Amino acid sequence: MRFSAFLVVLALMLFTTLSVTAAAEEEVTLSNTYYVPLTPGFVTNYGGPGRLKYVRIDMTLMVEGLESQAVLEQQLPLVRNTVVLILTRQNENNVVTPNGQERIRQQLLQALNEALTREVGQPLLAEVLFTNFIYQN
Repeated sequence: MRFSAFLVVLALMLFTTLSVTAAAEEEVTLSNTYYVPLTPGFVTNYGGPGRLKYVRIDMTLMVEGLESQAVLEQQLPLVRNTVVLILTRQNENNVVTPNGQERIRQQLLQALNEALTREVGQPLLAEVLFTNFIYQN
C-alpha cells in the first residue's frame, strides 16, 4: 500500500511539472525584432566654430522583420551618411546632457526613417539605440 501511494504522489508531481513546463513553453514566442549594429562607431566634431569638440557614439538600429534587416543592411552607406550629418549639427547642450542625448536619438530616428522612406519607400527603423556615448568638449 505504501508503494502505491508513493507512485501516486510521484505521478502527481510528474504531471504537475509537465503541465507547468508545457504552459511555460506556450508563453515563449520568437521575437521578430532584429538588431543591426553600426560598426565602426562614429567619431565626429560638433559645436561649430571655435575649439574643436568631439563625440564618439556607437549605436545599434532596431528593425522589425528579417526583410527589413536585409534592406537596412543594403542601405548602410545612406544610413552612415545621415548619422554623420546629424551628429555634426549638434550643439554642446545636446551632446552633454541626458535630455539632449535623447533629442539626438530622436532626431536620428526621424532623419533615418525619412531617408529610408525616400530611398526604399518605407521607414524601417523601430528604434535607434546608443551603446556608447562619449564626448570631449
